[in-house]
Amino acid sequence: MALCYRLCPYSKTTYRAMANFIVTFQIKSDDTYQKRYNSFIRKVNELTNYEHWDETTSFLCFETSSSAEGVCSSLYVGSDFDATKDIMVVIDVSNKKRATKGPLKYPSLLESYLGF
Repeated sequence: MALCYRLCPYSKTTYRAMANFIVTFQIKSDDTYQKRYNSFIRKVNELTNYEHWDETTSFLCFETSSSAEGVCSSLYVGSDFDATKDIMVVIDVSNKKRATKGPLKYPSLLESYLGF
């Protein structure tokens, strides 16, 4: 778990150190694909303030102070992502944590190959 730090000794507000994330996803192709895809990307843009790397298909890199679980939850709840048919894997590279949503066929392989 990442450490929280106070902004200053007199402040009660804390923040989490920025972490580096990878999000890879698959939106199932069907009659609502484009709507779900667009809403997912719209939520990514909102979370990252359009500051992310997205030059390859269904793969994003960005930095945020959230956790893997927090990013996954925000993308799921804040978009039309359908966990019954779409797949998302959020990897916190900095803290070696992951969160998933959707019907993964081989979650044990993912864990084994990531190492966490």
